[in-house]
Amino acid sequence: MKTAFRVFLATFALASIALACDFQYEPASAPRFYREEGWLLPGIHDDDPHVKANAYGAPPIGEVLRSVPGAKAYLLRRDQDHYVVNFPAQVFAVGKEHRKMRPLLAKATIIRWEINGKVVAYSYSLIPISNAHKQDGKWVYESELACIFYGTFIDDKGDGVFRTLVPDTLRPELIPAWAKAPTT
Repeated sequence: MKTAFRVFLATFALASIALACDFQYEPASAPRFYREEGWLLPGIHDDDPHVKANAYGAPPIGEVLRSVPGAKAYLLRRDQDHYVVNFPAQVFAVGKEHRKMRPLLAKATIIRWEINGKVVAYSYSLIPISNAHKQDGKWVYESELACIFYGTFIDDKGDGVFRTLVPDTLRPELIPAWAKAPTT
């Protein structure tokens, strides 16, 4: 019995060593859309500290807060129940290929991500709307699509320019290296 167990352990150890002796990889992550001059981000300067935050449809935040030291998520507060953002058409790159993002009007909830007091990203949850117009300074629309999607704009260099768009929520592996650096 002891001999059989030792053979099993030896075989297991050799198999473990052999498995580590090749290229290791992770599944491909979400695509990254890059804009050298930075993305135009509607709504990031409209935070109103006098208003109660509405978290309806907010992007998930738990994984980053649990696994990234110093990470904080701030829900931007609005004076309207249905805050609308207007993304203009913008040209961007996917690898070496250039594409043009279509304009988008959507109800939005925005999260500002900070790590060690520095803004790293903004995550949007978006519900597209149709036939929208402003009336008395507020957006009015006829309908909204029965879907919600997310986009996260990341400051990849730490200079306050949000060049990278990931069509997803923020995840720990998307945190740029400059934000992970220890503070002194």
